[in-house]
Amino acid sequence: MTTNKSISIRQLCFIIIALFSISKFYVLPALVSGVSGEAGFTAIAFNFFIDLILLIVCLFVIKYSNEPLYETSVSIFGKTLTDITFILYAVYFFVKAFIPLVEQKNTISLTFYESQPTLLIFMPFFIVGFYIVKKGINAYSRSVEIVFWIFILAMLIIFALSVPAGSYGALLPIIQPPKKILNGSYKSLVWFGDPLAVLFLGSYLSSKKNLYKNTIISFLISAFITVLLVAVFYAVFDSIAERQYYAPIKMSKYSITLSNIGRLDYLGSVMLSLVSIYSICLPLLISTSIITKVFKLNRDNFISPFIIVLLQAVLIYFFQNEIFKSIAFVQKYFLPFFIVMAYLLPLAFAVAVFIKNKVNKGAYV
Repeated sequence: MTTNKSISIRQLCFIIIALFSISKFYVLPALVSGVSGEAGFTAIAFNFFIDLILLIVCLFVIKYSNEPLYETSVSIFGKTLTDITFILYAVYFFVKAFIPLVEQKNTISLTFYESQPTLLIFMPFFIVGFYIVKKGINAYSRSVEIVFWIFILAMLIIFALSVPAGSYGALLPIIQPPKKILNGSYKSLVWFGDPLAVLFLGSYLSSKKNLYKNTIISFLISAFITVLLVAVFYAVFDSIAERQYYAPIKMSKYSITLSNIGRLDYLGSVMLSLVSIYSICLPLLISTSIITKVFKLNRDNFISPFIIVLLQAVLIYFFQNEIFKSIAFVQKYFLPFFIVMAYLLPLAFAVAVFIKNKVNKGAYV
């Protein structure tokens, strides 16, 4: 089964910079501030270091696999084990989209409405989400070329308004106890593991030229933006940071510039909400593509995207006002599953690809 080559390296880099970052902007800064205090940004940086290793592992698999990921797995592990593993990955990506989706729903409810709106206000997201997922990887990757610049403009607005309002002595001392950093790292790990998406998107790449250099640089940019946002966030709020959820909206509203020109920060927030739609749809899109591949459905079918989006809508209906309980539930019951699927299995797969290359070619190239 061949895979349509529909993503350029440039588009993949845009996905890494914009969409890997924005999923960590809303609840994560307050949560990690509550756990690690002024060491929160260091805990986030540590997780990015772990994800950088994961990215390198995923890039290795992409570069040295001569076939798409599914076919490569079948040739190594057999169809039955591959199908089971890929179905588990479909579940992983489905759950991966849940927390950002709840965050986005609450962000819109608390930011753009004076009173708590009904769930029906958020229902158009699922219509848009179904459309994006149904259109597939090709249309999605082309749309990201526009979404990326919206993200850049939004971040310029947010940082321009919030950076001058921070008191950066609150981040000192830079050297913090390892336990403080590791606690924040563990508690925030469910927001990470994004390079796994690169492993699945790699099957759609039109070229692998400069794959390592471009994607790693893009990942470092994404890490820098996110760590900077968490650091600025804590510098703005200090000891009350752990109560300031939905960071992009909260951290920029104290700028004295706003007293002269109005709530310009809302413009940045609206832009980020638009970009978040694509960030949330990425794991849903991958989950759908996995189901389509495993069950040999037509690539243009509407059944798998409809089921995936409908199930997310049902979850949002039941947990729409339980964001912190939802996060605690995922951390308690799904974090070991996340660690195995996002970190251990890709490493095992990279080892298998390495051995396969040694056996087939007699030497590692």
